[in-house]
Amino acid sequence: MSDAAFAFEGLSKVYRLYASPRDRLLEAITGRPRHTPVHALRGVSATVLRGSVLGVIGENGSGKSTLLKILAGTTEPTSGTVHLPGRVAAILELGSSFHPEVTGRRNAVLQAALAGLTKAEIAAALPEIEAFAELGDFFDRPVRTYSSGMTMRLAFAVATAVLPDVVILDEALAVGDGRFQKKCVDRLHDLRSRGRTIFLCSHALYYVSTLCETAIWLRDGEVAALGEAQKVVLQYEEYLARKEQERTVAAPAALQDSLGRFTSIRLLDGAGKETAAFAPGDPWVLELAFEGDTPERPLHVHVAVVTPDQVTCFVADSKVSGTGPFVGKARHEIRLSVESLPLAKGEFILVIFLGDEKGLALYDARSDVRFRVESDRWTSGFMTVPVGWETLG
Repeated sequence: MSDAAFAFEGLSKVYRLYASPRDRLLEAITGRPRHTPVHALRGVSATVLRGSVLGVIGENGSGKSTLLKILAGTTEPTSGTVHLPGRVAAILELGSSFHPEVTGRRNAVLQAALAGLTKAEIAAALPEIEAFAELGDFFDRPVRTYSSGMTMRLAFAVATAVLPDVVILDEALAVGDGRFQKKCVDRLHDLRSRGRTIFLCSHALYYVSTLCETAIWLRDGEVAALGEAQKVVLQYEEYLARKEQERTVAAPAALQDSLGRFTSIRLLDGAGKETAAFAPGDPWVLELAFEGDTPERPLHVHVAVVTPDQVTCFVADSKVSGTGPFVGKARHEIRLSVESLPLAKGEFILVIFLGDEKGLALYDARSDVRFRVESDRWTSGFMTVPVGWETLG
């Protein structure tokens, strides 16, 4: 088998969308098209070296699952060719190949037989499947009694134990606890070291960047980028950041009958220029203007920098720091400065509160300001922390 034995070329998939079953019947009788073509894939090609891992990334509806179904042979392409010699094992849809009324053991035997294993090979593989899945007594109970995580454990154990030449995984690492996910990753490393070729589709870009040598980014059924995994992941993340930045987000209305309100929020770089893009280690400046209903009202400000999924990265609070309260003026202007931004990369949201002196009453809240941190290096963490290394002994 040559190193470049795994390839697909010019794959396209067109589905026919009918307004009603009647239109399908009339089209069959008259020969006149009565459908709307839906292009799931358009001319997708790639060549994969034996023993390597290809990551497939893209937004929902971009054609990732369609591509993997074609590679697994569960659906036919409208045009194009696939060359995947040898035995192919796939996890496409959670538990879709399992019979719910049959035990996990019987399902494992059936799936191994369908993969082409002989009785002797199945008998040899079954103890390994049982041990890897860690289902205990549930291995001999019907699959309908399984949780989604248990079903994925069994599916992953079977797919990777049937001595495949090619393993196709569609979000197979998204279910299960952290310990079992690590176990799955270790199994993938083992398969790769044995010369198995892996196609991995995942929204978890960390896995794609660390497990895959190459990656293909699909957008609207077409190849948006193909190449070194970390570079393709960076391109995809930059695209998502631009898309989020361009999305119009209406600022929330001020709180009704508020005793205080923000009048201006600006993010600046080290040169004092307003911006929404920074690099790790850049100066980061936030300027806020706010007012109370009377100059005598004391005000406090709380600022948090969070990720889109609400993970707090760092905070600044005028009450905790002893800077506030702000009082005695009709309008206040303040500047918060970070000399060296510790964020590594990604999209971030400013969550800002204006409250009373005791931090109990909320006068105004804003969460419509976003910024991004861009880097030419991939990293798995949110923060960049200087770390000293030394060898002892």
